[in-house]
Amino acid sequence: MAINIYTDQMQYAQLFGRPVLTTNWIIPRETVPDGWYCYDMRGTDADPGSHAALVDYTSFLHSGTVLSHRPLKRPSTDARRIGKGDYFLHGEEMDLERFCEEYNLDYPENPIKFEMRPASPDEAGIFYALPPEKDEELGAVGHVRIDFGENGHEFWHTWWPRGSDELNTPEFREELGQVVDQLRRGVLKDLTSMDRWCFSHGGKIDGGWDQNYGYVVETERYRYCLRCNPVLGDYQAYLTCFDKQAQQMGLTKQGRQALQDAADPDKPHSYRWYVIENILKGENRVDHELPLEEAVQLYIELDGGDKRLGVTKDDITSVDLAVTLSGWGSFPEDWKRLDSFAQDEVVAEAAAQIQQALEGLAVGRVSFANEERFIFTDPQEYVAAIHKELPYHATSGFRYETLTDDLATRRAVDVEVYDMFGMEPPWQEADSADEHQPGPEEAETMKMEGFG
Repeated sequence: MAINIYTDQMQYAQLFGRPVLTTNWIIPRETVPDGWYCYDMRGTDADPGSHAALVDYTSFLHSGTVLSHRPLKRPSTDARRIGKGDYFLHGEEMDLERFCEEYNLDYPENPIKFEMRPASPDEAGIFYALPPEKDEELGAVGHVRIDFGENGHEFWHTWWPRGSDELNTPEFREELGQVVDQLRRGVLKDLTSMDRWCFSHGGKIDGGWDQNYGYVVETERYRYCLRCNPVLGDYQAYLTCFDKQAQQMGLTKQGRQALQDAADPDKPHSYRWYVIENILKGENRVDHELPLEEAVQLYIELDGGDKRLGVTKDDITSVDLAVTLSGWGSFPEDWKRLDSFAQDEVVAEAAAQIQQALEGLAVGRVSFANEERFIFTDPQEYVAAIHKELPYHATSGFRYETLTDDLATRRAVDVEVYDMFGMEPPWQEADSADEHQPGPEEAETMKMEGFG
């Protein structure tokens, strides 16, 4: 998980004799303000959670991230050893604003102006070449073709117009330049950064000889669709630009009326319930359309850890009601914010029915301080989540609640808790379920659970 350094609390620490802010989470490098420095701390094979070395970036044995207003290692140095006494926590949390006040630093401006989201699978088509009539319907202005050169660190780009010259206004070109400048801080910095971004942010889309990834930036007037192809020797990116005002003007009167009708609770509507399995595996993806009860049952029965359940309304708009990624189950509430679904009693009742059915099968659930909540139906995935997140509960607000009475699962959770404190569980192998004395898991559940 990533944090927002401008709003989230971090740990106040000292590293190599200099004051720093640290976190167990990832700090997206594109958010680091100019003049500041960000590094990763890396553990060892024997102790992955230790802070043994300071590196520019690592996805292997990552044990923490450091934000500093001063450089902590030479750019030419791959890793700087963190010795005993080089790093210690002051025992308090601190946000970036307070840190700047403490050391009389100017509070830096957030360089991120535009938010970017991963594309949904049904958006894949707009990331590739479209027929001229479709370009006109969607208000396409053109696209920027990008490659990183032979060594993966250059930046070559070409503009290809795809719409009327009237759309290529000075205002558009100015905003496009700002969007590209921001993307060059992260995903478009170089080939390595693109590969890292795609790995950590998802956004897989079908199409292309190799796996492609799609991301969308939306501004008040324009939509920018970035297709990434992190492969050396090919064009690595296409940034297609659409004028939403031209798109709205090009939408047929019938189409506009259909969207308005979908949002009208007094009109009759049609619903198609879908289940998508293997949503992160591209060519192995399978789509199903079923009655609601059968869709819920299929979603429950699917063994894969990546799936989604949702509804298409009036054949014009869709929304997910349940999503499971790598075993982490959630119930998106986008339907409450979308005009087409917000006042729809059928969708509201279905969302409640789906949540009730899935929560009834949950072995455990977890939450974080940012109000993210997840359920687990697989005991192994649940225990793995606790193993991964429990060490960082002080900074992430991680809370867990074991719902199953299965002794093996509850003991596995106890093991994780005891292990965090360097202790061994007190029971013996011969203990029976009746003789089992409550371990720290039960106490930690009461202390750490955050569910009302």
